[in-house]
Amino acid sequence: MDEDEKVSSDETGQKGSRRKRLSPGDRERMIVDGAIHYFAEHGFDGETRALANSIGVSQALVFHYFPTKEALIDRVYEDVFLSRWKDQWVDIIGDRSRSLRHRLKEFYRDYYATGDRPEWIRITLYSALRDIDINSRYHARVRERIILRIALELREELGLGQSMGPISEYEEHLVYCLHSSVIYQLIRKHIYRMQSPDDLAPVIEANVDIFMNSIPLVLQRFIGGQEPR
Repeated sequence: MDEDEKVSSDETGQKGSRRKRLSPGDRERMIVDGAIHYFAEHGFDGETRALANSIGVSQALVFHYFPTKEALIDRVYEDVFLSRWKDQWVDIIGDRSRSLRHRLKEFYRDYYATGDRPEWIRITLYSALRDIDINSRYHARVRERIILRIALELREELGLGQSMGPISEYEEHLVYCLHSSVIYQLIRKHIYRMQSPDDLAPVIEANVDIFMNSIPLVLQRFIGGQEPR
């Protein structure tokens, strides 16, 4: 029996089915989509056999396309996170022709819209709980390209320039406070499954306003050598 015949049997659960054969690319896509759904619902602890059963294929077929579970997880990371990453986010944050307030509103509206899928936030949290490196790889990218860049733009906006030296942990965590306020909306919607407004843009913009209204005083206190309160 050739690979197409085995796949047809795996997909239907019945040998001899006349169901249309899938191309190798379509079969791989089916496995990846099924794995995304499985990991988002069950996390990463399940065996590959259970994952294959949930997709409706054999374990052997999964290993035909992904020799190890780690290889499949890597592909899920590329599909769920890297393929949705937008390089223009860095350009939006760094566009000094506009106020930082307006840049952050535009960025976080789009960042939220991009991540507004249950698999995105659920896989993020499952990977963090099980120390799967999806979490560390993605957040290293977020820290380098988003968090630290916003911290630099804050200095520029407030006229501080490079006078304070490298970005401090305190500055970094202040930016994470804003970032996490947006992530919480995704957690609330897709983890707690609580009702959310159809349009969260006003909430996101309000979070940015609160942040930008308070950050000058907070950073001035930090620069002045006072302990943050």
